[in-house]
Parts: sequence; structure tokens; C-alpha cells
Amino acid sequence: MANENVEGLKRSRAKLIEQRRALVKRDCTSDRNEGFSERIVAIQAAIEATNRAIEEEETLVAESQGNLAAA
Repeated sequence: MANENVEGLKRSRAKLIEQRRALVKRDCTSDRNEGFSERIVAIQAAIEATNRAIEEEETLVAESQGNLAAA
């Protein structure tokens, strides 16, 4: 189950990265400021939060596996 959480978070991160790339591409091709930079910053914050969540889930998995081995 915990592995499923990590995999779900990784899929979510991949989607966020694709969104960021698409916004960067649009920002580079647009002559107007359409607020892309603010959205890019928000997406980057979400990516960083997702990275922290992945690390936390992986730590929890490792701890639970350690507890099972000790039992």
C-alpha cells in the first residue's frame, strides 16, 4: 500500500513537470505577460512539496520494513 502512495506521488510529480514545461514553452513564445511566471512558480512549489511527500513516504516504507524485519 505504501508503495502505491509513492508511485501515485511520482505520477503526480510527472504531471506537474509536464505542466511546468508547457507553461515555460508558452511563456517563451508569447509577446505578452499572461501570468505564466506566477503559475510556473506555483507549479514549482507543488513539485517541491511533492518531492518532500515522496521522501516522507519512502522513509515510512523503510521504517515499516525495518519494524517487520525486527519482529
